[in-house]
Amino acid sequence: MTTINTNVMSMTAQRNLGTTSSSLATSMQRLSSGLRVNSAKDDAAGLAISERMNAQVRGLNVAARNANDGISLAQTAEGALGKVGDMLQRMRELAVQSANASNNTSDRTALQAEVKQLSSEIDRVAKTTSFNGTKLLDGSFANATFQVGANAGEAISVQSTADVRAESLGSATFLATVGMTWATGTATAAGTITGISVTGPKGNIIPVGNVEVALGDTAAQVTKKLEAAFNAATSETGLIARAVPNTAQMSLDSITEWVDSSGAAAGFSIDAGTSSAAGLSTFGLFGGPAGLPVHQLEDLDVSNVIGAGRAITIADKALTTINSARADLGALQSRFENAVANIQITGENISAARGRIVDADFAKETSNLSRAQILQQAGTAMVAQANQAQQGVLSLLR
Repeated sequence: MTTINTNVMSMTAQRNLGTTSSSLATSMQRLSSGLRVNSAKDDAAGLAISERMNAQVRGLNVAARNANDGISLAQTAEGALGKVGDMLQRMRELAVQSANASNNTSDRTALQAEVKQLSSEIDRVAKTTSFNGTKLLDGSFANATFQVGANAGEAISVQSTADVRAESLGSATFLATVGMTWATGTATAAGTITGISVTGPKGNIIPVGNVEVALGDTAAQVTKKLEAAFNAATSETGLIARAVPNTAQMSLDSITEWVDSSGAAAGFSIDAGTSSAAGLSTFGLFGGPAGLPVHQLEDLDVSNVIGAGRAITIADKALTTINSARADLGALQSRFENAVANIQITGENISAARGRIVDADFAKETSNLSRAQILQQAGTAMVAQANQAQQGVLSLLR
């Protein structure tokens, strides 16, 4: 049937031309953006997956920066500790020099002046070394967490760096304060001393196991049992308790233990008390001298031979602390560096996976573009031909 009002051939040609134009636009968009998925209509599931992957990649990029910040922090602390170690070596040299009999009082006074200045400088370094405003070597840096992953919980925890203040660095360590009640004699009944704990140098509480007291135990025997209990509880902290009995008998209700690295001057600081523990007859305890001093770096005195000898011991202990802290920081740097390497590899793999989902295949899209261009030209020509066909109807009217 020949009609004028409805040109079906033109409508068909126009529809196909529209489809071709849409395909051409899609190919041009993909080639110009480099992406196969430019909106959700291109691939809804692919877009959702790629966005999750994109979040992971961006999170990993930040995590890598975090880990690099951790490396910088550790390097800052380790560098400062290196200078502290150099100063401690110099202080030890001065102590060794002062211990020599060839020095007179004037010489030792001059040596002590340099020791004092070095001690003050170590203290200054400890109190001012910081990273992004955070102090690193004054004992306040503890329980720090570095986010080194794209997801929650993927972190590296750092318990602490080191406390190298002159008031903390040295050969003696406060070990424990224990509340007890004691009197003279021997144990007249068996019992158990419970509730003992050790307060560490940073205020951390370390529980100590029960101490069993046997019938007839003397004060010296119980002292040894307490010593063993303390050392068993603190074997991994570097703290050591030693009982040093003498002939001074005292009744007491609390013990404060102190120890130096040589163990030669260890003892008890004793507070008097006379009360009795329920269910346990109390007994005497032989302790060391009350108020035993703690030797620390700030107390270094090389103005005499005895002080010089003690200074060598204190410097050795301080150097051990510094070297241990530097080793820990070196290990931490290595861990951060490996974390960065792992983050980079993970990021590369996720980026590659995301690319396979959203990136355009240029060979394929170029082929589609050429095809669409040809079809568009053909479609345009067919629309013209379909419209021209209607002109033939006019010949019927002549």
